[in-house]
Amino acid sequence: MALLKLIVKIFVSIALLVILFYKTDIRLFLTTITSIGLLNFLLLSAIYIFSQIISSIRWHFVLKSLGENVKSIELLKIYFIGMYANLFLPSIIGGDALKAYILSKKIPLNKSISSIFLERYNGLLALLFVSLISVTLFKSFFKKEIVIMVIAINIFAYFSVYSIKFFTKYSKKLETFFNNIKTFHKSKYFISVSILSLFVQLIVISVYITAGNMLGFRVNYAYYLAFIPIINLISFLPISFNGIGVRESAFVLFFSLANLNKTQSLTLSLEVFFVTVFCSLIGGIIYLVQKSDYKKIARLHKSQSIN
Repeated sequence: MALLKLIVKIFVSIALLVILFYKTDIRLFLTTITSIGLLNFLLLSAIYIFSQIISSIRWHFVLKSLGENVKSIELLKIYFIGMYANLFLPSIIGGDALKAYILSKKIPLNKSISSIFLERYNGLLALLFVSLISVTLFKSFFKKEIVIMVIAINIFAYFSVYSIKFFTKYSKKLETFFNNIKTFHKSKYFISVSILSLFVQLIVISVYITAGNMLGFRVNYAYYLAFIPIINLISFLPISFNGIGVRESAFVLFFSLANLNKTQSLTLSLEVFFVTVFCSLIGGIIYLVQKSDYKKIARLHKSQSIN
């Protein structure tokens, strides 16, 4: 069943991309996407890597709230390894599972899983908050149904995590997981983590703004602030392989309102996608270099557990 779902998701991604590129001037697309140049591409990559550095600091504070102290540089390495895994695994869950496994060699597994969930969840709340502000300030850009949808998703996301409490009586592990969530929200690090999450979202949006400027697209920054959070939310829908195809379709749909044609919208979306892929390859290098170190940590952790 899992294999069938993966095949369906890959098919959906391919089908959407074929539809999008149908009647698109491929030569113009290739000319536009390569016009950015190597130095500009590396600059975009540097900005994106900066967002991952901030994310690793955020993760460090989440762990501190749970009573664990792992250096941000170590978390950054694990972050990149997770990104690399996501290139081949069908969803962000796969990369997070690998991150949890590696981190569990340093700290208890329950705190490893909890920290990744809290870091992801806090980042999602920040994304939702930015999307809420976007549709509120720029509501003229959106249909009423989209505004209502964003508001509803925000309400659901903010309160859904506490529904876990009603199921803790059925599982000791779930109770421990929920207690970690409560500990984080009551800690002195909660505000810092939330601010860093907002900062990360703004950096990611700035990658698109910078890419658009480099490509010569004259788009008001308000459109980026309004559309990117919504597009990122849409790309989370579990109907394609890592959001490929869905994300590009959303770009074409929304940025047509910013007077970008199909080729320009596809170029903007895929340019930043290639940046994330390039940055993710760093994780593969880190894993190859430190593979033996992770095995040593695993053996040490196992021997300590036995003792």
